Amino acid sequence: MRNFRCQIKKFVIASFVMLISVTAGSASADQTIKIGVIGPMRYITGEHIWTACSIAAEEINKSGGIAIKGKRYNIELAKADSNEFSSLSDAISAMERLITENKVDFLIGIQFSEAALALQEVMADYKKIWLSPGSSHEEQCLRVAKNYDRYKYFFRCGPPNTIFAGRIAAHELMMTIEKVREELGIEKPKVALFRQTGLWAEANMKNSLKDVPKSEFTTVGEWVVSITASDVTAEMSAIKAARPHIIFSMVSGPVGITMSKAWGELKIPATLIGANIAGMSSPHWQATNGMCDYEATMNGIGRVEITEKTIPFYDKVLERTKQNPLYATVDSYDAVYVIKDAVERAGTLETDAVIAALEKTDYRGAMGRISFYPKGHKWPHDLKCGPGYVTWVATQWRDGNAGRKGL
Repeated sequence: MRNFRCQIKKFVIASFVMLISVTAGSASADQTIKIGVIGPMRYITGEHIWTACSIAAEEINKSGGIAIKGKRYNIELAKADSNEFSSLSDAISAMERLITENKVDFLIGIQFSEAALALQEVMADYKKIWLSPGSSHEEQCLRVAKNYDRYKYFFRCGPPNTIFAGRIAAHELMMTIEKVREELGIEKPKVALFRQTGLWAEANMKNSLKDVPKSEFTTVGEWVVSITASDVTAEMSAIKAARPHIIFSMVSGPVGITMSKAWGELKIPATLIGANIAGMSSPHWQATNGMCDYEATMNGIGRVEITEKTIPFYDKVLERTKQNPLYATVDSYDAVYVIKDAVERAGTLETDAVIAALEKTDYRGAMGRISFYPKGHKWPHDLKCGPGYVTWVATQWRDGNAGRKGL
């Protein structure tokens, strides 16, 4: 447990909900718009979702708020710990409290795809617009296609869904295969597959392997562990014995720390790549005692100019938290601005009008150009991904730094 204490904040109650008004330095406003921010607040992803929304709200309030027909609205945030890694019922209760007790106008948050699917029912029952910045399974927007009237309130503002994320990870894997071939002269490198349980990891791994020709590599085995596993020594020892050249991972919870630490401690002579959410930000170095050096992961942001907004946002997060942002940080920051943009274009807070405006979003954010697939598409309300939109980067640990430069 001590391996990831540095990423955990102490909460008296796991599903505690706290209302916070973000008004520092704000201009005079006629009213407020409340945004409920929900996520695993005891873990780094939840912390960063909250930090990002806070930064965006402060910036918007300071610049005059949200304008609707001549009136100015400040943003007020309400914070809820979903506890989603441990309990879907806690996540459901947290969202219900944001809606019924805090009376929020919009929702932003959640990391775990299983939690997102469960909370879509809460959203639909209460008819509340929700932008999800952390969960990626394609089923979320397939639901919008199957039953638009019930699920039209849902928009996925990141990360790339499991089809696109699989392609991005496949590109990362193929780059590494080519490097092993070039540097070591090994024509068909051996690859060990390591992932956590869950919809996202299973789908991403499957989709990634579809996009890399079987002739390019040999699989030595697949190891599957719990998202909260505190010891993976047995699995990593077995991987070491299989003598792979590459370990291809898909992990999003605390097990990402455990995996990286075991890889370093066992001195496994294989490069560690893939997707490791814990490994995207600077606390990972301390949590692993520096054992993550040279690990690489796909990410939604690095200190590179994806757009003119990327580096200023990156630096602001780093200055405030002493941590570099990760994918859900930039997704959440942009989500607040996407709401502002849609509400101002709609000229009202009326739900259907805001949905119609969100469907026409074309916003240049810190993570790239943000638009959603339209009604009638296979994935309505899903984030558009690809050249000219959102493409992601890969970052690598080097001497205690992660993500300062994209690969």
